[in-house]
Amino acid sequence: MKNLIDKLKKKDEHAFKEVMNMYKSQIFNYLNLMVGDRELAEELTQDTFVKVYFKAGSLRTDNLKPWIYKIATNLARSEFRKRKIKNLLSLTDVNDAEYSFEPPLENEIILQEMLAVLPDKYRIPLVMKELNNFSFEEMADILKKPIGTVKSLVFRGRQQMKHKFALQNGGTHA
Repeated sequence: MKNLIDKLKKKDEHAFKEVMNMYKSQIFNYLNLMVGDRELAEELTQDTFVKVYFKAGSLRTDNLKPWIYKIATNLARSEFRKRKIKNLLSLTDVNDAEYSFEPPLENEIILQEMLAVLPDKYRIPLVMKELNNFSFEEMADILKKPIGTVKSLVFRGRQQMKHKFALQNGGTHA
């Protein structure tokens, strides 16, 4: 990995393509869950890798994954601020043939809809922890927040998801 990062810092196109191949689908899926819009997620994914290419020279870590996710997260946050969007997943986009992965199952669609209405401050850490398996330390670094705050945001996000799930299924919040 160190050799790949060194080549990336020197703007080696083969290294850049390798990094894109390693992380593009993960970043797209992450951003798609964050913004709930496939086209916007694709655009933000491209923007992420443009920044990766041009900022690689200033990379100060050997841990590439959190660095790339930090770039993607910051771009999504900028988009939220810029558009002030409240995201609702368009179910007509689920079968878009442009992407090679299978359409979500019913439970995944429900999950995406519930995530889409969660406030950003809970959605971002919840997606990072539950769907991308980041450690709290990595999340704290990416989000620039103390670990305790990140743990609290994940906990509260889980609580809100449980509450939304209970309401959707006719239950009440306990």
